[in-house]
Amino acid sequence: MKTVPHLFMSVLVAAVMLAFADHAVMAQEKAKAEKAKTASAQEKIAQPGNVLFENERMKVTETRIKPGEKNEMKMRNDRVNVHIKAAKFRVHYPDGKTEDFDQKAGSVRFNKAGISSTENIGKTESDTVIVQMK
Repeated sequence: MKTVPHLFMSVLVAAVMLAFADHAVMAQEKAKAEKAKTASAQEKIAQPGNVLFENERMKVTETRIKPGEKNEMKMRNDRVNVHIKAAKFRVHYPDGKTEDFDQKAGSVRFNKAGISSTENIGKTESDTVIVQMK
């Protein structure tokens, strides 16, 4: 008779331990999910630019990128950037390489066609007019 209560108590203790272990694992998974959500929320995506002019040969847009924001990684055609406001940028390439550069207000920069993403790493919002060939 002593073995039945001992067996019952052992099963009960094992069940309680399993329930606590399962709860701990679920809590860890929830914490990991929250951390991943926070990390993705920290990467701010810039809004697409306003189209100022477009025809079959070219497209002119004005883009503003706030500090900490970046635009999407995508293929871009040959283009000329006219910087209305001074800004500091970091260009990200698909192979993981980056290039930092400062642009003064009124400066002009030619960019060859290619895949890239631009991040504003300065302290002020950028304002750029982009003229791209189609």
